Amino acid sequence: MDRAAMIDKLNEILKWEYAGLIQYTQYSFLVRGTWRQVYAEFFRAEGEEALEHAHKIGDKIAALGGVTTVERGEVKVTTDLLEMLSNSLEMERHHVALYTEAVQMCEDRDVGLRNLLEDICQMEQDTADHLSKILEEQDLALGAAPRAQQRTG
Repeated sequence: MDRAAMIDKLNEILKWEYAGLIQYTQYSFLVRGTWRQVYAEFFRAEGEEALEHAHKIGDKIAALGGVTTVERGEVKVTTDLLEMLSNSLEMERHHVALYTEAVQMCEDRDVGLRNLLEDICQMEQDTADHLSKILEEQDLALGAAPRAQQRTG
């Protein structure tokens, strides 16, 4: 494994985990209306998960001899619940892509690192799947045909 390249990739991941922490935490503050009870808790929990991931990735960067970044990725600000959910899905999909790239950089002898990255990637994918389902249900609540039906007929 190219240690310097892995440190760079992990710092890119860390940058986006920081963004997820901030975005989710802000959404937990700003969500309003009927669904606040549900989504404020959801966003808060996702922010805490992003912080946990940041800690794990930061510790791994330091263990590899690197210096952790203090930069963050883009945070999208909105007070609209549907935009919050869509932005969150976009963030989760971006995280999955980054973790997948990092997994592919691991070599067979880096089992611990690969397992860590795969475990976090699975959590990110689970959240993306959950958000995707929520957004599809929202389409139904608004009276639109499900996306799958829109595509096929």
